[in-house]
Amino acid sequence: MPNIFALYVKVWHPLVANRVSSLDEKLSEHVERVKDALEENSDIEKIVEQVIDSTNSLIREPLVLAPESLKTPVRGYGRNLLYHDPDYDFVVVAMVWPPLEKTSVHDHGTWGVVGVNEGQLNVTNYSREDDGAFPGIAILNELDTISAGEGMATHVFPPEEDIHKVWNSTTDISVSIHTYGKPIYVCNTFDLEEGTFEEMKVSYTS
Repeated sequence: MPNIFALYVKVWHPLVANRVSSLDEKLSEHVERVKDALEENSDIEKIVEQVIDSTNSLIREPLVLAPESLKTPVRGYGRNLLYHDPDYDFVVVAMVWPPLEKTSVHDHGTWGVVGVNEGQLNVTNYSREDDGAFPGIAILNELDTISAGEGMATHVFPPEEDIHKVWNSTTDISVSIHTYGKPIYVCNTFDLEEGTFEEMKVSYTS
């Protein structure tokens, strides 16, 4: 079996260079548990299970984040990079969701675990019904919607459990902690009515 981590180009993100030494103790413990999971397993399902357990421990009580890790753009939601591992390439990201903010329907192309640190988020999952034979065409079927409150975690697991949308249906800000198998700079966004998808670049707010 090929080393799945060798498939990713490892780029040390400059924004985290000065943050690693000052990680919150709880976040540092989460990082170490994720490293252990990656060191001990080659089975992605087992890795995700352990990262879910670790995330549940991390957000059992809300994680206190510095203001620089809670930034949002003028429009949309904030993606704040908390940690990028130089050896295993995984990242931990704090996402900040203004009231009623939402994503498009999208994928990640890597495993991920999401924990709600503050507030509440909804996640709707989709399956892909076409065979991918036609570029830019994707027929999706809506599966289920999960409503997650503080202290709850869910996951994405490509390719079967990867396409979804997230939204904050409340009038308060929500904050979630995301652990992904690699940095995400590009994803696919899906148009349900047109049955199409296109590539979209994404970036960090801080």
